[in-house]
Amino acid sequence: MRRLSLTSFLSLSATLHAATAAQSPCRCLYGDPCWPSQSEFAHLATQVSQPLIHPEPPGKPCYTSANTYECVEVTNGWNDGNWRANQTGSMQSPNFETFTFPNGTVEECLLNTTLAVPCGQGSVSAIGVDARSVGDIQAAVKFAAEHNLRVVVKNTGHDYCGRSAARGSFLVWTHNLKNITVHPSFTPAGAPTNETFEHAITLGAGVQWHEAYAAANASGRTLSAVHPTAAR
Repeated sequence: MRRLSLTSFLSLSATLHAATAAQSPCRCLYGDPCWPSQSEFAHLATQVSQPLIHPEPPGKPCYTSANTYECVEVTNGWNDGNWRANQTGSMQSPNFETFTFPNGTVEECLLNTTLAVPCGQGSVSAIGVDARSVGDIQAAVKFAAEHNLRVVVKNTGHDYCGRSAARGSFLVWTHNLKNITVHPSFTPAGAPTNETFEHAITLGAGVQWHEAYAAANASGRTLSAVHPTAAR
């Protein structure tokens, strides 16, 4: 059984939607006059446990020099799903890192720099929070609501609908919420006391399935079902 450990995030998301909808039908994007100032982001940084993150397209280091250690790392990891999951600006499907303007022009950052295509931010978020606790999530969502920001939530960058990325957005990166708890017995919050599951496992939002399988195996159990949206 998989249960998200940050269940409060759902109610916070609802609060965010209600608050921003009351301000404007359009979200504030990076580059807009309404975008928060450096001092406002600096204040947010004092409210979260980790420095703010500034995601970049994964291919960007190769636009400096193909011979740098960073570019070699990118080249070696380009098709590695675990490497991509560890990059704040990388999606499992690179097409979601790109952005197509209304006139058909595409902004992207290709690994093949010989094509002479400039490296652009595409749909990679502009700035975000590396969430490690409930408090980090709360601070991020409150800040986004106050400034009417477009928010994306990214774990591994694995979302076939592309919801892990959005141009000019504010990112809540849940990849490092790795807590795993194995329960001999477990009753869901609010459920009748007789609805108890044996040998349940609670996974943080950033736990990847190979990590979950390893934890289950170590406790002598097997995970036999995956929720269709869990990979996001």
